[in-house]
Amino acid sequence: MAYIPQLEDGEKLAVQVALQISPAYEAFNFAVSDEAIYWPAKEAFAMRDATCFKRIRTGQIPEVCVRRLPAYGVWAAAVLMEVVGLAVLCIMFGPDMKHWAGLIPFSILPFALVAGGIFMPLASKGQLGLEVKAEDKTLRWKPPLAFDKASKKRIQETFDQILAACEKSGLRTSRK
Repeated sequence: MAYIPQLEDGEKLAVQVALQISPAYEAFNFAVSDEAIYWPAKEAFAMRDATCFKRIRTGQIPEVCVRRLPAYGVWAAAVLMEVVGLAVLCIMFGPDMKHWAGLIPFSILPFALVAGGIFMPLASKGQLGLEVKAEDKTLRWKPPLAFDKASKKRIQETFDQILAACEKSGLRTSRK
């Protein structure tokens, strides 16, 4: 079944979250009960719907935390966008363009690359991610990069719901 937690006898569901910021991204599904955490997973062999929840008992989870994500990839992409945008601008408006007039059309693309390279790191500032540390591995969810305040607020409210439900079920939580 698609993201329906299979609760054991006497188990109570504290919260079930289905967060979809944009239709371009897959929804993040997560559930917390008084005895376990339900992490989204894919079944290896499924006839129709391969989506399911992976059940992790609370005794196997030392910590659930919301932490600030490092922005190294975003900064690298921003630098690359700046370099490519400035290179195309130099080619477009360079001194050798006088005899090529009319051959290379004017484009807004280099300006968009330069502007995107400037604003993308500002948008990723303070981006948070969810991390569930289990005994055998660490499960992480990095939300899509949100540019508007409404999406950032929905992500923050979802993290607050998850942490409150985890605290209620007796798990150690933290914000880093």
